[in-house]
Amino acid sequence: MFKIAICDDEKVICQQLNNTLMDIGEKIDEKFQIDEFNSGEELYDFLQKGNRYELIFLDIELREINGVEVGKKIREELEDEITQIVYISGKESYAMELFDVRPLNFLIKPLNSEKIELVLKTARKIMQTSNKFYEYKIGNVNFNVLLRDVLYFESRGRKVRIITKDDEIEYYGKLSEVEEKLKDNKFLSIHKSYLINYKHVIEYSYEYVRMSNNEQLSISQNNRKAVREKLLQLRQRKHYVQ
Repeated sequence: MFKIAICDDEKVICQQLNNTLMDIGEKIDEKFQIDEFNSGEELYDFLQKGNRYELIFLDIELREINGVEVGKKIREELEDEITQIVYISGKESYAMELFDVRPLNFLIKPLNSEKIELVLKTARKIMQTSNKFYEYKIGNVNFNVLLRDVLYFESRGRKVRIITKDDEIEYYGKLSEVEEKLKDNKFLSIHKSYLINYKHVIEYSYEYVRMSNNEQLSISQNNRKAVREKLLQLRQRKHYVQ
């Protein structure tokens, strides 16, 4: 069961989106559990109790806590990087504000059913592949770590450090080998010593990136132009349907 939340202070928008999602569900033969919320406080209170969704359609212009603030609470206070957030709004002027929340997409009202279907299919695909593992070896024993939990890989001499949300792991290996294994995933080489997970980037400039653990990593001078172009490309591709 794919769990979806709709949060909009206009009940008619919630109902229209609910109906559209149900129609798409019948079309693609998928069952959805859809819950509606009419305020950011109501949604966040529900999430604080441990409830989770695969996908949240979140209005930006909510009356008390706006959608951007709710998104930041989901990412920072609940430490939830897995739930996919799609912002909906009647305005187009929120691009930079939304970057910290790392949304899946941004849809303009009135909502288009084709774009909703595209977003839904993308969210389902992400969830289906979110349990990918990276395998490494310590001694004669093989271990796995969830890629979604990895912030970055770091080269330290003859060892590779894996920095995750909750742990630090070291094993003998080469960062170039890690990069080759992960070339089809959202990992970027920003320096000869760092291979980062784009999904955990919360801020970037020409000289550094800041990861979701608030750690700042330097971008090497030779990589700066390529990394900036790649980050912009990924952000535009992932976050917005034109």
